[in-house]
Amino acid sequence: MNRADRLYALVEELRAVSPRPRSARWLAERFGVSVRTVERDLRTLQEGGVPIHAETGRKGGYVVDRPRTLPPLFVTAEEAVAMTVALRLLRSGPFAEPAGSVLHKLRAVLPPRELAEADALGESG
Repeated sequence: MNRADRLYALVEELRAVSPRPRSARWLAERFGVSVRTVERDLRTLQEGGVPIHAETGRKGGYVVDRPRTLPPLFVTAEEAVAMTVALRLLRSGPFAEPAGSVLHKLRAVLPPRELAEADALGESG
């Protein structure tokens, strides 16, 4: 499993069992990596804004704040283009920063053809 897939899988594993914690050791065994790798991945997710925290103690571990996360969204290419164009309209105003953040995330996963289409529509609008 590559790192990007593992990061996604870590969040989904924690979401599935939330609010119960999962230890780094358990997660490492689950994903076939070292505890150090899991801890590095979880730190990366935290730095990226995923609401994961550690609970200390014998039954502690890592927990994701489920109400503050969304399950995976499956959208069509056309919907993704529409969202990209709409988010560009929010470049100024009170939602500029969060819209820019979401736009960055969306652009990172758009296939090249849809990204080009969204860019063309955004420039013409």
